[in-house]
Amino acid sequence: MAHFPDKEATLSMYFQVVVAYIVINFARLLITPANKTLLTDEYALWVVDYPLATTTATQTHTNVVTKDIVEARMKNILRTIYGDFSESVLTVTDRDTFNIPVVGGAHPHVMMTSSTPIGRAEGGARLHHVITLLDSISNKHAHPHGISACEVWQKIGGVTPVTASELTYIGSTSNAVFATDFPGTDAGLPVYYWLRWVNSRNEKGNWSPVFSATVQG
Repeated sequence: MAHFPDKEATLSMYFQVVVAYIVINFARLLITPANKTLLTDEYALWVVDYPLATTTATQTHTNVVTKDIVEARMKNILRTIYGDFSESVLTVTDRDTFNIPVVGGAHPHVMMTSSTPIGRAEGGARLHHVITLLDSISNKHAHPHGISACEVWQKIGGVTPVTASELTYIGSTSNAVFATDFPGTDAGLPVYYWLRWVNSRNEKGNWSPVFSATVQG
């Protein structure tokens, strides 16, 4: 799988190069028109949101969050596209452009990150929570290198949980947002959340700080 550049300015240039390359070569690379459209639509947002979020005169908390969410979506779409590649169609130029190594041989294991997800639950909508998350070390809404998803666990009602045995697993997200709904009987109850990173080997990271929101009726 491709490795995305760590520095944002380099990543933005990477996005520019690979999107243009995919538009030209998508048929040869057997990329579906739907995935090409998803990528170009998201990149159209990136070229607007990235300069706004990285220019001192226009930078706000809101557009930094928006930029990080678009970055995560771009990476997820590219992972999907790269995952569908047939090894037989990839040329040396393709691999160099996408930064995809040759399959085979030993691959170094990426150590599990020491960071945790930091979550916030928005409970303004009726019987609905939207969780946004970022990484405690990078402070970005993108997963750390080597992480495939974020697990979401919750406890509904009662007091703040102190052990994982009090929690229920409700799903994982590979994006920077996660939404969950509640039955009407939960209206007015507090909901406590714990998060943790997980990698492709199903290794688990450290638990996040607890956060909560009330279910609006």
